[in-house]
Amino acid sequence: MVAFSGFCAALLLAASSMPAAGLTVYRLGGEGLPLPPEVASEEADFVQFSWAELDADLQGTSESLTIAPDGITPLFFPADFNIATTVKDRGGYLHTQGFQAWIETDDTNFINDGDPATAYYEEKGSNRVNVGDDLRFGKTLLFDLGGLFAVDRIRFFTRTGNEDNYIELFHIWTNTLTIEEAGISSVDLCTAGRTDNCLGFINRAHRDIYDRKDMYFNALLEVKENTRSTVDVELTGEYIRRVVLFVPSQPTRDWEVAEFEIFAPGYVPNASYLSNILDLGQEVTLGELRWSGHKDPEAGVNIRSQSGSDADPNIYWRYTFRGDEQVQYDAKGRPLTLRTYGRLEISERGKITRDAENWDFWSTTYDFSDSTKTRWAAAKPRRFVQFELDFQSNIAAGSRMNFVEFTASAPAVTALVGEIDPYRVETAQVTPFTYAIRPTIGVDDPGFDRVEISAQGGRLVSINGVRIGGREVAFERVAEGAERLVVGVPRLSVDHTEEVVEVDFSGEIFRYGATFASRVFNSETPQEIWQPVQPGDATALRDGNTLSVQAFALGSRVLGALDLAGGVFTPNGDGVNDELDLAYELLKLVAPTPVVVEVRDLAGGLVRTVYKGLDAAGRHRRPWDGLDEYGQRVAPGIYICRVEVATEEGRRQRAGVVAVAY
Repeated sequence: MVAFSGFCAALLLAASSMPAAGLTVYRLGGEGLPLPPEVASEEADFVQFSWAELDADLQGTSESLTIAPDGITPLFFPADFNIATTVKDRGGYLHTQGFQAWIETDDTNFINDGDPATAYYEEKGSNRVNVGDDLRFGKTLLFDLGGLFAVDRIRFFTRTGNEDNYIELFHIWTNTLTIEEAGISSVDLCTAGRTDNCLGFINRAHRDIYDRKDMYFNALLEVKENTRSTVDVELTGEYIRRVVLFVPSQPTRDWEVAEFEIFAPGYVPNASYLSNILDLGQEVTLGELRWSGHKDPEAGVNIRSQSGSDADPNIYWRYTFRGDEQVQYDAKGRPLTLRTYGRLEISERGKITRDAENWDFWSTTYDFSDSTKTRWAAAKPRRFVQFELDFQSNIAAGSRMNFVEFTASAPAVTALVGEIDPYRVETAQVTPFTYAIRPTIGVDDPGFDRVEISAQGGRLVSINGVRIGGREVAFERVAEGAERLVVGVPRLSVDHTEEVVEVDFSGEIFRYGATFASRVFNSETPQEIWQPVQPGDATALRDGNTLSVQAFALGSRVLGALDLAGGVFTPNGDGVNDELDLAYELLKLVAPTPVVVEVRDLAGGLVRTVYKGLDAAGRHRRPWDGLDEYGQRVAPGIYICRVEVATEEGRRQRAGVVAVAY
């Protein structure tokens, strides 16, 4: 593990190199790889974090990974690699029975030290060991491998020259999950929780693991008359986590184990990486996420992110022992942290809850194949971020993540609150809306002169006007489309702090509700990240306090109006009016549904299937070029355009007529 001082240095670099304005690219991992293009062209600053600088106090952890500066990958072992020598590196252990507990001993560690010249040795007739109130006859050696491994072979042997010290009697048992991990209890396994011997315990040692470790081991092998100094055991390659060698007391011979070897070729099935909570030095507007890596077709990589405004996404509670009371501070009145919570007595540790006020929830899983133009799932400017990566592999298929990086810039303003009015409307009906935004602008904030509004579950029609502080102002139609509009406004600086910006526009919604998100930015620094608007009470003159619009009673209507753009077109190839857009609206849908768009003649015969596929709720346009099913230009005349939607309640359709002229 890299020293923590290196990580602190990285954080100091992050804080000191953060520009007051402009773009910064942050990269986790990928050290030594080419710089991001914005950095190479000197359009952005660069801050590097390391995969290896994991710190439990910063909530960083990893499991079953090979971590290098330029990438992380699930553990892979060649066929001849003995994984027993590395169990401690993965958080595993080698334990044996001791009085009242399972323990680690120096002499048992000889069997997985990788040195065949050292051995665990027992004289004949030994192993009368008191364990609690019982007397055990035999030696139990329990390996926890530190993860799941496809074990296909186990081998153990004596030291060279001591071949006569072979083990004559032995058992090998295996286990994958503890009872808790399996989600079961002794009550589930045996009537009224009385285990007695309902699980078929082989002996007291077998049962003792169940009683004190909450693990049931499957009996893989029992050998009563071994004569070999080297024992090879073949397994099926099924994933296991724990292996036991149980040696009953050998009454007639000394015995020893020089090395106990476990082989599990291929990738581990599951691996994970949880980054430290990364401190970016100040609150920034988070931009695009991107990553570099490789994934075999049968492997999987899940990537998630979260961001917040303080150093911990959790709230820790302590039992006071006054009934069920729990508080967020220790006995001296100091707020609990991850470290101080861990120092509490187990009986004092209360619940751990999410700090939803200061942290966004974990994002949905990002698509591994979409490593560009992925917008960060952050509701507002944040100072702290964290990544979670989960890897799924099979023996032959794995993956690798070189780096995860993201862009960020200083916020345009200190805070942005917005709301839309009205917040309840009819579906599929063009409605005038007002989008109100109240900015809090500091002296050092660059401000903004552009407002973007985007629709999800609805359609934007037109920009109708802009007011600042209640006064009509001139505006620029920068972009105007069905899913997104951008309006240019006079620049808002500190002199306009708390002045409400109102954008009037027309639009409609298609289903139970639609969201109209908004961002602001500065046209003079387009490389900076656009700052999102937060829902809230932007003005007392409006009641919504939300950026979403709900539908009034929707009824049973699924298919809205069919728009044929005037119903006349001339597909003669002159570049003018050569295509007809068949536009239709789907309402109420919560999942994509089959849709057919076709053109028929007046006798009902099929002329052309324009579209056949799955559509979600929204407005859709399907162009017809005036050709029939055979690619021939249709004759002049009147044609029927028809849209049909298949729903759980049956088929719904709309039709209209169009005239083709030349």
